[in-house]
Amino acid sequence: MDNIITNLILAIIPGIIWLFYFLRKDRLPEPKLQILKIFFLGAIVTIPTAFVEFALIENLNLINLDIILKTIIKYIFIIGLIEELFKYIVVRYGILKHSSIDEPIDIPLYMIISALGFATLENILAFNNPELINFQNGPIGLSFIRFIGPTFLHALCSGLIGCFLAFSFYSLRFRWLIVSIGFILSIFLHGLFDFYIELGIMNMATETEKLYPLLIIIILAFSVSLLIKEIKKIKSICKI
Repeated sequence: MDNIITNLILAIIPGIIWLFYFLRKDRLPEPKLQILKIFFLGAIVTIPTAFVEFALIENLNLINLDIILKTIIKYIFIIGLIEELFKYIVVRYGILKHSSIDEPIDIPLYMIISALGFATLENILAFNNPELINFQNGPIGLSFIRFIGPTFLHALCSGLIGCFLAFSFYSLRFRWLIVSIGFILSIFLHGLFDFYIELGIMNMATETEKLYPLLIIIILAFSVSLLIKEIKKIKSICKI
């Protein structure tokens, strides 16, 4: 029982730490009820996301393709695409037209909150896998890896989409182009991160390629940080 509670705490900690970190970037604190709602909705959509991914991957496995090509399709066009889409749906239908969205920074912020809810349930599921815990040198090791890796990746990829969404409201003529670019970049980088992680697990990655996931995280963190600084300079949104 003690191990279950400890693992649950270690699974939740990464998402909570990043949640408090990103919430501090908002000059006008968001309503706690809305934060909790989007966080839990983000966690809930993990379930239908998993079912859709499983079905698509099962069909993909029936196709005779080169293993590298199949892995690329799996992580970019299935996992990256589906997960970013479902996290966006939470914000699109859960908060985007709510009065809580009263400044541009709120859009990427709620995208990040949705992503952290999603990642937190993923982490809880990961801690139910003894093989994964042993592979990461125990629960603390797994919690740390989830903190700097998948949890942060989810927040950054969704945050990137949120930044492009915020900018799109100030360039209505090119709105869909801007939003599309945000989604494409996010899905591609998300999938690429998972792809190189998988190559490493399959012992098919070179020593240089093993560093690519870290490089992707660094690029995303720098980009999102820069975009958020620019968004903070924008006047409050009047039409969404």
